[in-house]
Amino acid sequence: MTNSIFRNPFLLVFLLFFTPANAQSGCPAPLQGSAYDRQINSGSPNQDLFNRAVLYYTNKIRCRRGLPLLQSTRDVMGAANTQARNMTRTRTYSHNLNVAGARTLRERMRAQTRNFSSAGENIAKNFVYVLNGRPYIPAENCAFRYLSTRQPVPIHTYRSLAQELVSSWENSRGHLTNIINRRYTRMGAAFGIDRRGQLCGEVFASQVFAG
Repeated sequence: MTNSIFRNPFLLVFLLFFTPANAQSGCPAPLQGSAYDRQINSGSPNQDLFNRAVLYYTNKIRCRRGLPLLQSTRDVMGAANTQARNMTRTRTYSHNLNVAGARTLRERMRAQTRNFSSAGENIAKNFVYVLNGRPYIPAENCAFRYLSTRQPVPIHTYRSLAQELVSSWENSRGHLTNIINRRYTRMGAAFGIDRRGQLCGEVFASQVFAG
C-alpha cells in the first residue's frame, strides 16, 4: 500500500527540476558483512540493519534509472518505526491507524520534523518465514517445508526480508512511484513482528520517504 502527502507545490517543482544537479555518482556499494544474514529476531529486531538493507535495494533501483541516491536520516526512520510498531501492536495493516498523534503519515512526520515539503509511505505485510508465494507443507511446530523440494523453509534474514519487500514494492506501480520519485531525498524503513500472526509470525513493515 502507498501513501503520499505534499505541502508546498512551488517547492516541489523546484526540487523536481534541481535535484538531479546534486545527484550522487555511482551506485550503492554491495552490502558487506555477515550481520545482514542473521535471522530476524522478534525479541530484539535490529532496525538499523533492516533500514540499511532496504536503503541498499531501493537505491539499486534508483541507480538503474539514473536517479540520485536516497540518504537515510533519523526523522524518516522515526516515522517508519512508529508506523511499523503501531501496525504490529494493533495488528492493523493500514496507512491510517487509530493511534493518537500517529494516525496519518503527516502526523507521524510532523512528530519527527518540520523539515519536509513532501512525503510518501510504502507498507507491507509479510511472514517471518521465507515463503515468497511458494507452495509449502504446513506444520504445527513451524517446521514448514517447500512442497516442490521438501527442503525446510528458513526464517528470513535482514537481507532476505529487505530484498523480498523491496522487490514486491518495485513490482507494484504505486509503490514504485514512491521509490523513483525525484522529489524524495531521504528514506527510512522499519518492521515489527507479530508472533501471534499466521504461519508462526507476521511482519509489518513501513518505508517512509521525504523531500
